[in-house]
Amino acid sequence: MEIYITVPTVVDDLDVLVWRMEKFHGVTAHLIGDRVKLIGSADKLLPAQNYALRFIGPESVSLIRVSPECLSLFHVTGVIRHFETTFKVIICVMGFETILLKGRKIDIERCHKAITELEVQCSRTSATLTSFKLSNLRMLCRKFSVVFDEVPCSAPVQIALLAHFSSLLDPSSKRDTLSDQSPAYVEVYRKQCVGSLFPQTTEFVEQNGSVYKRLDATCVSAIPVVKEKRAESVNRENALAPKGPNPTTVTTRLRSVVIDGSNVAFAHGLQQKFSPHGIWLALEFFLKRGHTNVVAVVPRFRRGLGGELFDRLERKGYLTYSSSRVVNDEQQVADDDRIILQLAVECNGVVVSNDQFRNYREENEQFKDLIDHR
Repeated sequence: MEIYITVPTVVDDLDVLVWRMEKFHGVTAHLIGDRVKLIGSADKLLPAQNYALRFIGPESVSLIRVSPECLSLFHVTGVIRHFETTFKVIICVMGFETILLKGRKIDIERCHKAITELEVQCSRTSATLTSFKLSNLRMLCRKFSVVFDEVPCSAPVQIALLAHFSSLLDPSSKRDTLSDQSPAYVEVYRKQCVGSLFPQTTEFVEQNGSVYKRLDATCVSAIPVVKEKRAESVNRENALAPKGPNPTTVTTRLRSVVIDGSNVAFAHGLQQKFSPHGIWLALEFFLKRGHTNVVAVVPRFRRGLGGELFDRLERKGYLTYSSSRVVNDEQQVADDDRIILQLAVECNGVVVSNDQFRNYREENEQFKDLIDHR
């Protein structure tokens, strides 16, 4: 199985990405023009493509300066992988004293704090590495999938790594869970679509057969998320239903529906082409069932493929285009998957897509409930 990911011309370090695809995810990667070709099994391609898209289009980036001693640890493949997995960031070593962090702002801050603590430990030249500490470091390296023989031989560096590993084992200093760190809002562009309950939103970054997207938090506005437990949502809906001795007279309230337009269109085109008719078939199915709030989210650059059909659906409020804008000669785009999930959360609706949204499940309770049940 193979997939392609389009790479913007502004992205550097693609050789690093290709190497990590093979080393971290076990898939073969090739640079072909402005695209990266990934080859591998389906179970490996999903995490590999998610990693590649986060590498290419991160939500935020941050450059931090570190001492040469501390930086030497980040020349160890296992250490990079460990920090990326633990803090959900992407790490690139830039030069002799700089590290580039890519990811969500809150994750970058957590990783930066851990690296700062590591650097403080590395600066303690008077530290003594006893045989007991060395034995513990060997054991913890195995636990966290770091090859001990690749760790620099400097005693302060090894003690610093031991202190970092030990902090992850200490319940009193345990890192916050993702649910605690989830932002209170999702940042996207918004423009109200006439005749529809759904806002016009942003996206794109293309991959063969599906459209994958990213969010640039530096140029977007906020949509508040109203946190709500699933049980409370169900109870509120039940309270709206009429009560009486004859339960068969209760009218069923159909949910709102958000359609992942690109995913559905490519599925209808057998992953070979974008088929606008597939979007219409999905809309028609739910409209015939009696759903009144149905919308398909489609990237604006696909508008020409839909022609008159897309124009008609947009006028009726059944289709909304994601948008983008250019900032400092760079095209800024938003994470369409997150937008689709957020719309479904806000309207308590369902999402129609072949995408399983696994990388969003742990972001917050609303997304987890939506992905698990709707």
